Amino acid sequence: MNGLLKGLLAAGGVGIGGILVGRALLRRSRWFSFQGKTALVTGGSRGLGLVLARQLVDAGARVAICARTESQLLAAAQELRDRGGEVVAIPCDVRDRSQVQSMVEQVVFRWSGVDVLINNAGVIEVGPLDTMTLEDFHRSMETHCWGALHTVLAVLPGMRQRGWGRIVNIASLGGKRAVPHMLPYAASKFALVGLSNGLRTELARDGILVTTICPALMRTGSPRNATFKGQHRKEYAWFSISDSLPVVSLDATTAAWKILRACQQGDGEVILGGSGSLAVWLQTLAPNLMTEFLTLVNRVLPEMGGIGQRAARGYESESDLSPSWLTKLGDQAAARNNELTAAL
Repeated sequence: MNGLLKGLLAAGGVGIGGILVGRALLRRSRWFSFQGKTALVTGGSRGLGLVLARQLVDAGARVAICARTESQLLAAAQELRDRGGEVVAIPCDVRDRSQVQSMVEQVVFRWSGVDVLINNAGVIEVGPLDTMTLEDFHRSMETHCWGALHTVLAVLPGMRQRGWGRIVNIASLGGKRAVPHMLPYAASKFALVGLSNGLRTELARDGILVTTICPALMRTGSPRNATFKGQHRKEYAWFSISDSLPVVSLDATTAAWKILRACQQGDGEVILGGSGSLAVWLQTLAPNLMTEFLTLVNRVLPEMGGIGQRAARGYESESDLSPSWLTKLGDQAAARNNELTAAL
């Protein structure tokens, strides 16, 4: 019996080893350099999008960025050019398919095609369900799901013609497990995860690899330009503090590096953030327990009140707790990543 058990364990070890070796070889065969490639980053004027654009420029890529706020876009483009990058910046609302098509056509006219698409554009609304309107849900869905689909459909003909392309969709752990007080965001990120995973299975035969990224909180400085409802100062406080704490949130530069590496390796789905990986593991093994835990979390979050369904930006929702020493890292990230200029 002991001999049989040892044999099974040895066989299992060999099998796992073979899988790991095969995975490493597959990643190596898919690897590519960004040098000379054309990359398009939506939402590239600030936050994570700007950090990704910096690293792409440093890696030798030609970089196109788009965003809705022209002042932020111009500032980001100038910074990237100062780094030595070949950059084009195009105002575009990804919710509008005609704007997306025009933007992609401009990039293709200038550089003959888009090799790498990174769908990063996003919106965040924070507050209890009763503060959210149907328009909030539509806005999130139109940005995260339809916006990503618009850009994919626009670059797809060129990628198929060349028989090669990479698409990265920045989803969220909120697309794996809905977090209280962020329902429009979570619902739309769930949709993006499904869309992205489905695109991967259908486009791989065309030489196009799609990577879904599900990060935990990242220190990008984005809470300043997120919208908060209800008791908006309390909502901003808990969100901006969580977004700043080292153990809870991931450094944006590190996150961007991991995202670009996953793209180069052709990975399918990547969970970013140690605590986030634990949450996904618990969600998989004990979904009911996770639901009960988040139900308890919801009980300690701010109740309905304050400004109700009206929306305030983070920079309009400051209090004694935020900004404070608790949000220092997030505030520094906001200064670095072009988040201090008000967004539309």
